[in-house]
Amino acid sequence: MVVKRVLSFWGKGGVGKTTISSAFAVALAERGYSVYLLSSDFMPSMHDVLELPLTYEPVKVMDNLVVEQLFEDKIIDLWKKRFGDEVYRVASSIFPVGPEIIDYVAGAPGIVEEFTLYYIYELFRNLTCDIIVWDTVATGGGLRMLKIEKEFYEHLGEAVKLYLKVKGVLDKIRTGSEEPLKLIDSWRLLAQDVLSFLKNASHFATLVSRPFPIDFQVAVRAYQELSQFVPIRFLFINMVSFSGEEKEYLKKFEETFERKLDIFRVPRFDTSPRGINALRKLISEKDLEKIESVVF
Repeated sequence: MVVKRVLSFWGKGGVGKTTISSAFAVALAERGYSVYLLSSDFMPSMHDVLELPLTYEPVKVMDNLVVEQLFEDKIIDLWKKRFGDEVYRVASSIFPVGPEIIDYVAGAPGIVEEFTLYYIYELFRNLTCDIIVWDTVATGGGLRMLKIEKEFYEHLGEAVKLYLKVKGVLDKIRTGSEEPLKLIDSWRLLAQDVLSFLKNASHFATLVSRPFPIDFQVAVRAYQELSQFVPIRFLFINMVSFSGEEKEYLKKFEETFERKLDIFRVPRFDTSPRGINALRKLISEKDLEKIESVVF
C-alpha cells in the first residue's frame, strides 16, 4: 500500500496553521484513516498544540495517528547520509578536495530547504498510510523552499554543461569514468520528480489565514505565488468572531477566492486549543465531510 494523499497547510506565521493541521489529522484518524502528521516548521509548536513531549523521532499519539516534527540538524544529518558521498565524488573529480567538503556543502544556503522537500517526497513514495498531513513553514519560508527546489533543478542543467567544460568529460567517457556526470544528471531528474510530486493530483494544498487586513493581503500574494508550485484547493479563515472589521474582510476573502477555492471558517475560541480533546471541537462535521469528499 502506498500513500494516497497529501494535505498540506500554508500560511503566514500566527494564523493557526499548526493548530488547523493538527485538528484535521486528529479528525481523519478518528474517521479510520491512517494519518501521518508532519511539521517542517523548524520553530516547533506542534508538540505544544498536541500536548506531547518534543522528540526527534516519529511518535504514535493515538490509533491511526503518527506525528513527526522535523528539525534542521536532523535534516542536515539525513542529507549527509543520502547525498554526502555523491557530492564528494563529484566535487573531488573537479577540485583537489577531501571529505570535509561534505560538511561545507551541508551548511550552504538552501540545502536544508531542498532536502526537506526530498524527505517529504520520499515519505509520499514509501510510507504505508492513507494520508500525510503536512504543516509547512510560515509562508515566506515556504515560498523560499519551493523556489529553491525550482532553481536547484534549473541550475543542475547548467552544472552538467559546466562539468563538460571543466573536465573534458568526453575524454573521461573514453576511459570509463563518467560517474560524476551521471550523478549530476540523477540529481536533476530527482529535483524534477520532487517538483512533479508537489503538483501531483494527490496533493491538496490548503491556505490558512485570518479575517484581518494584513492577513488578507498576505493571503492574496501567497495564493498568487504558491499556485505556481502547488495545487491550492482550500482556504481556511481562522479565528473568526464576526466583528465589524472582520465582516468586511470576510467579504473580501469571499469576493477574491470563492470561485477559486472552497472556503471554510473556524470560530475564535477564548483560549488556544490544546490537546486532542480541544482539537476535536475545532473542525465542524460539515466542513470535515466536505473536505473528505474532495480529498478521498
